[in-house]
Amino acid sequence: MSRIIPSHWGHQTKFRTEAQGLARRIFGELDPALDPRVLLLGLVMDSDRDLYPLFVDADRKDSLTNLFQEAARHAKAERARMYAEVEAQEGPEGVLARKRRIILEAWRLGVEAALTTDAGARDAAFFSSEPRRVDEFLICTVLQLDRRAMKQYFSLRKDAADEAAGRPASLIEATVQQYIRKCAVGLSEQNVGALEPDADWDHEEILRSAGRALADYPALGGRRDVTRRGLFHACNTISSLLHEGEAGRGTLILSHPDHAGLKVKVRFQRPVRLYDYSAARKMLETARPGFALLSDGAVIYGLGSIDLGHSVPGDALFQVNFLRHYTWELLYGARPLMRVSYGHPRLPRLPVLEARFRDLAARTFPALGPEALDRLWECARTASEQAHGTILVVREAAGEEAVRLKAQSAPVEGVELGSDALLAISSVDGAVLVDPSAVCHAFGVILDGRATARTDPSRGARYNSAVRYVQASECPCLAVVVSEDGGVDIVVREREAEAG
Repeated sequence: MSRIIPSHWGHQTKFRTEAQGLARRIFGELDPALDPRVLLLGLVMDSDRDLYPLFVDADRKDSLTNLFQEAARHAKAERARMYAEVEAQEGPEGVLARKRRIILEAWRLGVEAALTTDAGARDAAFFSSEPRRVDEFLICTVLQLDRRAMKQYFSLRKDAADEAAGRPASLIEATVQQYIRKCAVGLSEQNVGALEPDADWDHEEILRSAGRALADYPALGGRRDVTRRGLFHACNTISSLLHEGEAGRGTLILSHPDHAGLKVKVRFQRPVRLYDYSAARKMLETARPGFALLSDGAVIYGLGSIDLGHSVPGDALFQVNFLRHYTWELLYGARPLMRVSYGHPRLPRLPVLEARFRDLAARTFPALGPEALDRLWECARTASEQAHGTILVVREAAGEEAVRLKAQSAPVEGVELGSDALLAISSVDGAVLVDPSAVCHAFGVILDGRATARTDPSRGARYNSAVRYVQASECPCLAVVVSEDGGVDIVVREREAEAG
């Protein structure tokens, strides 16, 4: 049985609290629905130089009852597998030389496997650091994320070489790697937990490190040439440069030049180095829809396009779209991996997901009937098509709210809007206000609200005004925020979000 013990070294719980706060800042920037939670697992060494679990420090003590037995079982199986692999390649001497590393890595994998397969944690994904020594204990920092939220975002497929090299398949995975690494380093410091976190615990720097790691994937293209690293910095710099006072817009395709899906229309006799930023920015002026810059990760060698329907296993096609000043996004084919604005990497904004919208709307308005829910979904779907962005606010007592806000909106007689009418009125700056029956009461609404920690300075005014309004609302309320780049956020009050 797991023994939940409050403290084994002097600052254990303080360290976990700091690690939990860091996780919430980092993953809250990406997507609050990831709901990060942190626990510490303590191990000790027995006389046979093996490890066994001793304690768990966690806020949530459910779903941990069988952790110790399952972690030990999985660790034993992983250790046997790795012993066999090393012995086959390097002989018994290799096993002896790597024994301690194998034991530690086997326990890391065993902890992840035990938590992941636990019956009470089917909707959670777990990531463990390698054990680090603190006093007489070996401590694993374990991060838990919401699996359903993770699955909303596209991830690259990885082969054995990618796994061995630790290449991340998504911005979330890259961020997990950087976070776990920082926690492991933090555990190695003297007087761990006694002092306030240093600059290495800055959540924005951890996110930037994750962005750099993810951008190295297409730049390296399976190679280990370190001179090809730096795509993240290159794209930031190119996107920041103006040409004749104008920001650069266009697409850069990253692929092996022989990719079968690549159509080379112009090939340069003298390729331009991708990291010659001024020259690369000048070449971006030639990019047009269907006419992109072509690069192998080191140089820009021509102009052309890609056929996304023609895929060749093992030869990936990545794209960098330069959207506006200091803003670009990385895609695999047509699948967005991350968006970077002023050097800050973020997850791509998701389109409205019907299942998520229906789930949040049903929990926000429990009395909502199926027909009303269908009408609300149609309103949300239509609002997501507004090219210039908009806000759709769904609120109980929307008629009374329209009266309160009449001085800063255009009130209307309550009416169910068709798609054409909703698109027309949502083109006006401000929010569209409807009740849970999908009856519209006002448009062009300037939302008010109180300051809240849930706002995000890196996001636009539209998103943050919706967050302030929803969090301040005394009635059940939900907002669909459509940004100009086509991304969609669903904003609910904290208690509805936590219920999910």
